[in-house]
Amino acid sequence: MKKKKKGFLLAFPAISGFLFFYLIPFLIVLWYSVSFGIGKREFVGLDNYKELFKNTMFLLAVKNTCKYMLVTIPVTLGTALCISVILQQITKGQKIFRLSFLYPIIMPIASIVLVIQFFFKNNGFLNLILNFFYLPEKDWLHTSSAFWIICILYFWKFVGYYIFIYSSRLQMIPKEYYEYASLHGAGKWQSFYYITCPILFPVILFTLILSIMNAFKCYREAFLLGGTHPDNSIYFLQHFMNNNLQNLNYQKVSASATIITVFILFLSGLIYMIYYFLKRRTADA
Repeated sequence: MKKKKKGFLLAFPAISGFLFFYLIPFLIVLWYSVSFGIGKREFVGLDNYKELFKNTMFLLAVKNTCKYMLVTIPVTLGTALCISVILQQITKGQKIFRLSFLYPIIMPIASIVLVIQFFFKNNGFLNLILNFFYLPEKDWLHTSSAFWIICILYFWKFVGYYIFIYSSRLQMIPKEYYEYASLHGAGKWQSFYYITCPILFPVILFTLILSIMNAFKCYREAFLLGGTHPDNSIYFLQHFMNNNLQNLNYQKVSASATIITVFILFLSGLIYMIYYFLKRRTADA
């Protein structure tokens, strides 16, 4: 009992901080999403959500956000996995390579955006090259090309972060596993499939949840490149929420925030269920 009390006392600051800064504000947002009025609010049920799904800008933001995640997450995680496996074969300079991949995530986002504008603005470097070869110039940041620029920026920023996570887990795999497999005639692909993949699978699921959460943080880049009303291709849910917050439309903001939270919790729960099912299946086998 004493150990339990001590454990609770040690965890109390973290628990109280979570309740005060996360849970209570979320409950307030949840109440705002099902109510209407200024001062004294009235319960309106799901009316705010129904109006939200009739809003064309909200539907555009949902479509762009989902498209953004479907493009960036598989490419980024797949590339990070491949590079981390290749790095395991390098004996010299491995630490330098891994640390170099972390530089993009610690760089200030404002400086990164300035570099992008240097290349992709109307009078930027790429248009100067096109003009030099008598080719038509292109408005990169205010057309559908802006979407792919944001995707490349996400890839460049986070691929090194996931490489670092995968490499750290790969280094924990005992080399004896691979030596034992090679003695029994297993090739590199067989060792990767039967040894590396099962051990790395929980980490892949963890980075999948992490990448989904990071994908919702793309607003800073999109805002600095296109402003509050960017090209339709990079109009994300954060733009919709920010614009409605400026208009003091708390109902739409709260409903949007609740949908995002439920979406992340649903995906996290689904990923955990897949992991639990596969873990139990492996244990039974």
